Amino acid sequence: MTLETTIEKYFAAWSEPDAAARKALLEAVWSADGTYTDPMAHAANRAELDALIAKVLSTNPGAKFTLRDKIDAHHGHIRFYWTLTFADGTEAPGMDYGEVAPDGKLIKIVGFF
Repeated sequence: MTLETTIEKYFAAWSEPDAAARKALLEAVWSADGTYTDPMAHAANRAELDALIAKVLSTNPGAKFTLRDKIDAHHGHIRFYWTLTFADGTEAPGMDYGEVAPDGKLIKIVGFF
């Protein structure tokens, strides 16, 4: 899987209200022990990330994440800019820094918004 496909599926997971579909997306792109941190939350593994996404989507139904620009990557590190579009059309920009495990799955994301 290319890095672009990995990030596309990661965004799809953040936008997927169906628990089974979201879990399958995360299993495809997220290491079981990968960590996620942003200014408001921390998830210590894939299951906690799944629960965090479910919580975000329950308070923001219809929200969708999209990539704003190209993905910068080198030596297992990544950086990308995104837009969160809410159901009413309001947009919120952000940026994530992360690390990719040797198997190509995401092992760490630190979000800024």
